[in-house]
Amino acid sequence: MPRPATALILIALLSVTACTDLGSINESTADQRTFDLPGTALTVDSGGADLRLVTGEPGGVTVDRTLTGKATADGNAAWSMNGSRLTLRVTCSGFVPDCGGRHIVHVPPGTAVTVTNDAPTRLVEPSGAVTATVDGSWLTVERPSGRLTLRAEAAVTVTGATSPDVTASSDTRGVALTFRRAPERVDARAPGGAVAVTLPAGPETYRVTCSPGSPAVPSDPSSPRTVSATGTTASVRKAA
Repeated sequence: MPRPATALILIALLSVTACTDLGSINESTADQRTFDLPGTALTVDSGGADLRLVTGEPGGVTVDRTLTGKATADGNAAWSMNGSRLTLRVTCSGFVPDCGGRHIVHVPPGTAVTVTNDAPTRLVEPSGAVTATVDGSWLTVERPSGRLTLRAEAAVTVTGATSPDVTASSDTRGVALTFRRAPERVDARAPGGAVAVTLPAGPETYRVTCSPGSPAVPSDPSSPRTVSATGTTASVRKAA
């Protein structure tokens, strides 16, 4: 007769096995769907999966979806378009040894995008305005050219920007912004981390606020261009 402690362990293991769809472990599916987009603005409401936005073809929004493990089971993933609102969901609940998903969203050029997600999020070469909010993870934007309004719970990173106006904040980590073209306005804040703003080399001057510390770029009170950087440490400099 098993000891009480051993019996409890056996019961727990049996319960986990009963609640887990072992048949879906190590499974993977990939599919694609295209949605019509009325107008030039798109809202992406995502949850439970990594998200990547890239520039696609004019006229519609194409989504490439990859699901793994328990996410492949019926009812654990959904995608739909209602007007200009794209909803993407992957649900992983209970004891899930293998469950995940990723969406790659192809957006028509010039589309203004509003994004919310709770997993790693990457935007590649967005040409329209971007408003993005990420809870519980990081946000990266590569080579943007439109106006940016960004917030993430973890790190916010922008590289190769030609955007004229950027607002970026991180709740718990840092903000790093690198520009290829002189911006008109930058506001970067990270109460729980470092802020680093790298401006392109060139003759442009800026009105600079850097807290704490002193910027490597001299502040010009008469400049129409403004840069504000606030964090646990802050730096504003020009690329070499």
